[in-house]
Amino acid sequence: MRGRCEMRATVALTRVETLLFLRNPTSIFMAMLPALLLLLQAYVIPGTMNPIGGPDPNAAALRPIDFFVPVAVTVAIASVAITNYPSSVGSYRETGILRRLGVTPVGAHRVLLAQWVVSCMSLAAALLLTMTIAWLAIGASAPSNATIAAVAVIFGTIAMMSLGSVLAAIAPNAHAAYGLGLIVFMATMFTAGMWTPGPLMPETIRIISGFTPMGAMTQALTDAWYAGTVSLVPFIVMTAWALLASALAVKIFRWV
Repeated sequence: MRGRCEMRATVALTRVETLLFLRNPTSIFMAMLPALLLLLQAYVIPGTMNPIGGPDPNAAALRPIDFFVPVAVTVAIASVAITNYPSSVGSYRETGILRRLGVTPVGAHRVLLAQWVVSCMSLAAALLLTMTIAWLAIGASAPSNATIAAVAVIFGTIAMMSLGSVLAAIAPNAHAAYGLGLIVFMATMFTAGMWTPGPLMPETIRIISGFTPMGAMTQALTDAWYAGTVSLVPFIVMTAWALLASALAVKIFRWV
């Protein structure tokens, strides 16, 4: 009976969190941002829809915009994990909801669980929108190895949600969480290759970016997309970030 009541409480909180997300235009915009950036890269920046050419027949037919598709996927994950999720938790800390729920049978931890569920649902919607735009608007190809691409998305999601948990752990209010998240988001967009895709980056910058969670995810997705294979290094990097960030978030999390 107790387990059933706890499940009902979690489901009810998740339903409430979903409604609050749908009523927040900023959260919806951040989830849609990767698809909008992909359209911007394709139709505003000159030359991104033209084949690269060159002696390599496998790369000659690819366009710069093709390399932006894996980047857009990683940015879709970051936009939810680093901005929407921490700002929601910061808002609850500011209003004292976490503190009040912590002394009830519901428990404040269920709010965090509901936030993870809603974040994953909004993340899935952001990915679906981004891929739909990629396929219909710019004629992007499907991943050469969809299984590796899916695994890379899972690993990347866990790593970025763990990093977002660090921000959620310390932000005193929603504005601080959103501000911190936006700074981190802009930095991760660079390492993901939003301004210069990984294959087109200078070698030194590409290597350094590969040791960041977004850079590692982008490299894994790019290899899965166009080569059909991937090395273990990006997955090791994402796992390390997930473990370290999760441990740090648990250690420093403040309920008030």
